[in-house]
Amino acid sequence: MAEYNEKLEDLLDHHLIANEELEKRKQGGGIGYLINGNMCLGIYKDLLVARIGERLASSLVDRPGIRKYLPDKGLYDDFVMIEEQVYSHTKALQKFIDQSISYTGRLPAKDHGKTQHDSQ
Repeated sequence: MAEYNEKLEDLLDHHLIANEELEKRKQGGGIGYLINGNMCLGIYKDLLVARIGERLASSLVDRPGIRKYLPDKGLYDDFVMIEEQVYSHTKALQKFIDQSISYTGRLPAKDHGKTQHDSQ
């Protein structure tokens, strides 16, 4: 049995199938969707994880079904975790997807293959 919601994975895959800039990766007991090496969307247990920017995230965390993303490795202020009661609504899901892609697509690319030392 998967450690994350496979139904949510299918739903995200359906919404993201035409987006060629996203890379899907299993990580941390869930699934991550990355743009240029930066996590954009993810699935953790039954929660949708969305990287939407610090300003928008802080304005939404007090709403029902939305909370701060608090992984074991620390706090990520530009991420939120969204419960099924919110992402089960197609329009809400699409808004989170669009915002995540827009925000993350503007971040500098991460090069996981090289370190600063390697490029010298």
